[in-house]
Amino acid sequence: MLKLNPAKTALLIINMTNDLLGWEGVEALVPHLGRLLKAARARGMTVIYSSLAFCAGGADSGQMGRFWGPIGSGKILTQDTPGVEVCAELAPSQGDIVLQRNRYSAFYNTELDSLLRSRGIDTVVIGGYSTNFCCDSTARDANFRDYNVVFLSDGTAPIALQDDAGKPISADEVQKTELANLRQGIARVASIEEVESALAS
Repeated sequence: MLKLNPAKTALLIINMTNDLLGWEGVEALVPHLGRLLKAARARGMTVIYSSLAFCAGGADSGQMGRFWGPIGSGKILTQDTPGVEVCAELAPSQGDIVLQRNRYSAFYNTELDSLLRSRGIDTVVIGGYSTNFCCDSTARDANFRDYNVVFLSDGTAPIALQDDAGKPISADEVQKTELANLRQGIARVASIEEVESALAS
């Protein structure tokens, strides 16, 4: 039975920004995460947004920019533009924390760890985009730092892949495999409904 203490739990929303809203599976997350945000705020949970944002031209994108052309060329996710703002439907409320980063993990070169520890938080609930890159990297970093990690099965969306022969691996298959891997030794995988019940209990 999943049990969560709202005072020691943070909801971490990854990459729900305007530039990414049109990517596969992202927009469908909005109503689900909106529902969980409402429940989290009602219970006094810490809410943190973490968004990718790069300097003009993508010069600080490092290896990410080499793998993802639009990032490396500075075409998307540029600092101080509307594209890196959280979408209006999930807009931060007063008291929420908004962090920007330039790598997959929300912990990399940010104040996230110190913010969590200063508030006595020992558990993070992770939702957003993408399951198999940014959310996964954040979950692993949280695990390495000995946080309890709850990973949303229906509050995350993956990037579809290809195998070495160029054959598509569907988003559904990626999600299924990624959740199974995280469940094995990184995180507690749970639905939004399970998290809501755990907060209400």
